[in-house]
Amino acid sequence: MKERGSDPSERSLASLSLGAVRTLVATLPGFGRRVLAPTMGTVAWAIDGRHRNVTADNLALAMPEIPAARRPAIARGCYRNLASGLVDLLITSRRAADSLRARYEVEGLGNMERAEEAGRGVIVMSAHLGNWEAAAQYLALHGHPMAVVARPLDDPALERVLRSMRERWGNSSIPKRGGARQMLRTLRQGGRLGLLIDQRVHPNEGRAYPFFGHDAYTTPLLATLSLRTGAPIVPYFGMPEDGWRRCRVIFRPPIWPEGDPRDPEAVDELTRKALAALEDEIRRSPEQWLWLHRRWRKNPTSRPKRRPAETGGSESTGGDRSQNGTPTASAR
Repeated sequence: MKERGSDPSERSLASLSLGAVRTLVATLPGFGRRVLAPTMGTVAWAIDGRHRNVTADNLALAMPEIPAARRPAIARGCYRNLASGLVDLLITSRRAADSLRARYEVEGLGNMERAEEAGRGVIVMSAHLGNWEAAAQYLALHGHPMAVVARPLDDPALERVLRSMRERWGNSSIPKRGGARQMLRTLRQGGRLGLLIDQRVHPNEGRAYPFFGHDAYTTPLLATLSLRTGAPIVPYFGMPEDGWRRCRVIFRPPIWPEGDPRDPEAVDELTRKALAALEDEIRRSPEQWLWLHRRWRKNPTSRPKRRPAETGGSESTGGDRSQNGTPTASAR
């Protein structure tokens, strides 16, 4: 069987296609750019029956309180948000730093400052929600870059292009697999580590935790790192405003680690708190989350579970295999 992404011509086609879209976006006037992204998203929603069905199943499972008649609009919004995020990344990759800084509005910056005052590094936890690429750029643009855990793309040429856009202002990438030492070093040096845990991992790489009332396989890496280093977890999101002209970055209150990293119950409790914070944010803007993947696929059970109450050595974390995916323009 041919390995995914092993054909050089396929890799070239993908990177050339991105370059062509980038050129097209650059030549369009402002109005054209604003129309292009939602149009792309709507067309994708109309023709992509497979993922449209996945989205419908996920919404029915996770948010049954939403009337069935409203779910197609949320699904369509999900596609449009994904397309808008890609176009926004291509546009902003050519803009100057001062111009980019001017587009941000900030909410809860004191939460991040309070976490950094602890001097133990900070785990910046986000999700495939809203404009996650712009959120990742905000701290770097203001002199506080992050090391973001990411799975390299199968296409090396495409990976180089996207990585150059993401790292333009000082952010760096840590590979999803084999990066545990680098993650620990980042936190122990007082740095910022970007992690996302909103997507499903393989059963061998995580455990089933309640997410929207149903078991979902999730990596315990975030909790293990936090408990090992004492680094607080700051939920952090970027929400598009004014037709994607602006971005509102939101820092939620820190989640402080409590317990021994060798204690499975401490790891589980911290993971549940982190997932609860993500769920709360997604519920505020469900049409802006990436519902297209099977988050609850092949779980041992889908029995509803009560959410927990909200509360605020060796170089190996035991989590090299369990590191989660992080944002790409489509699935980082």
